Amino acid sequence: MPYFLPNYIIDAGINVPIIKYVWDDTRTSSDFAYNCGDLIDRLKSVSLHGNIALGIGIYEWIIGRYRSLSDDPIPFQLAESSWCVNIRKEYSEYVELNRSNHLGPIRSPLWGAVTWLLPMVHFSDEEEYEWQSGIDYLVRLAMHVLPRSEVFEQWLNTVVQRLINMHPAPQDDPFEDIFNDHEEERRGPLVAREALDPAFDYHPDQAPKLLDQFLRNVDYKNNPFLRSPEELMELGIKHPYRLLP
Repeated sequence: MPYFLPNYIIDAGINVPIIKYVWDDTRTSSDFAYNCGDLIDRLKSVSLHGNIALGIGIYEWIIGRYRSLSDDPIPFQLAESSWCVNIRKEYSEYVELNRSNHLGPIRSPLWGAVTWLLPMVHFSDEEEYEWQSGIDYLVRLAMHVLPRSEVFEQWLNTVVQRLINMHPAPQDDPFEDIFNDHEEERRGPLVAREALDPAFDYHPDQAPKLLDQFLRNVDYKNNPFLRSPEELMELGIKHPYRLLP
């Protein structure tokens, strides 16, 4: 089954073929006006799995904005692979998109979104700056390019509070795990995509079952950014694209 955007984005009325925002490839984020300082402070109490999930969710709003303006499958494939990586890092490798192929008021914002999303997804364990800067950039980009930014902002506030309540950061000292033997534990429990859907009656203990359903439907054969089941088994994953027995 191909990857799809959640209904709350499809129904938000942001997929319009009209561009009214200012965009200049030589100044990128200089025209962004939104301030995320308070948001990042609030998110410090959320688990790493929760913050990465939020970052991917924000990214989905951005690619949803361009559904009628771009037929490039790569942004959607990277969203799918990012959700997989937030379950197990082995599902995908870090990649970078060629800047020269992504210019103008449509492809450049998509490039910027990918460029800040992927370090957050892949490297936040080593440096918390990655998730903080990733979310900061993605929120400010979304507020700049979305035609109905108030709908996005309302969603953001609702979901952030849900993550604070349901996926708090574990109380630990990273210096006690200097060799990253307990990296996954320090990320906190897994977070399902449904945690970001305000209409879904989500509870954290549902996450394994929901993520197992997600993995079973991943279209890895048509996503060049995902490893094959054979590759994953060589990396030690006994049941690729499954979470539950």
